Amino acid sequence: MSERLASEKVIVSAPFSFAGSAQRIWNVTSTDNTLLKWLLLVPVALTMIMFAWMFVSFWYVIMYVIFGIFFIPFRLWRRGARKNKRNELRHREMLEVASDSKTVK
Repeated sequence: MSERLASEKVIVSAPFSFAGSAQRIWNVTSTDNTLLKWLLLVPVALTMIMFAWMFVSFWYVIMYVIFGIFFIPFRLWRRGARKNKRNELRHREMLEVASDSKTVK
């Protein structure tokens, strides 16, 4: 299996969203040992995702019912920060590739 770049490992979805929590927990299953992955890590990850989604459901009820519209700007601000982190990593990777190609010649 080829090693993923650092920018590919960044998860832009919010940690307290269904997609973001599942993506972060699913990273536990990234191993080359298929027996370990399917017999131990996948069932553990699925159980953790189930509990995380129950927590996220409760979180959404609290945040959006009680705080409502005031919570939306915070979510947008944090998502922008995660996207900036991913873009900075991509830029750094491109610079490394460019500098490596110049030194090879």
